[in-house]
Amino acid sequence: MFGVEQMAIWDDVVGVEERQAYEKAGWGGTVGFGSRPALLVVDMYRAFVDPDYPYSSPDAPATAAQIRLAIDAFRRHGHPVIFTTAKAAANPADRGRWKSTALKSDQMAHPEAYEIWPDIAPKQGEVVIVKTYPSAFFGTTLSSQLIYDSIDTLIVTGTVTSGCVRATCLDGFNYNFRVIVPQECVCDRGPTSHKVALFEIQMKYGDVVMLEELLDHIEQHRSSTSEVRG
Repeated sequence: MFGVEQMAIWDDVVGVEERQAYEKAGWGGTVGFGSRPALLVVDMYRAFVDPDYPYSSPDAPATAAQIRLAIDAFRRHGHPVIFTTAKAAANPADRGRWKSTALKSDQMAHPEAYEIWPDIAPKQGEVVIVKTYPSAFFGTTLSSQLIYDSIDTLIVTGTVTSGCVRATCLDGFNYNFRVIVPQECVCDRGPTSHKVALFEIQMKYGDVVMLEELLDHIEQHRSSTSEVRG
């Protein structure tokens, strides 16, 4: 966690007075880990990671390497790893009212644009959810998948922090999951939106932690999550 003595990533964009106003009102604090975590990898597919695509973030390849550390730990201890991706839209209604002309490009019409980045590719049997809108919960079976495994803690990673990651954290909060975001495992197209989104998550919806803290917790708290599916 980010204690008083440690500068948080957002401190250079969220002013002291604003931060103090949140703290005075009682925002922030700690949600903490539960006993049954699942790792969610949001939209780390080629169009969001490969710099040849318009949706990629500069830090996405490096973020994928950090996510891989989390994936390895979760797999090693039998915790679920769930991925989200998208697909080419069949028609304008299927695409939705996204404010992006790039969605209509030929590049985004090919299936390879939606392949999970090879360095963190799903293993056989791991869930891959295809979504259309920002939240991984909206119009998908994610909540049912988590309930099936009796999950109480959702570790959210991926891209982009201010968009699909934040929306997923908000819905995870709405469903009463403990929401944890390892800071090194999310990225955005710009540092300001990235930092502000992390600040909002920490203040209202979950805990923003360092990856080391997550990995230490996973190593120290082995659970029987993998036994639930039977």
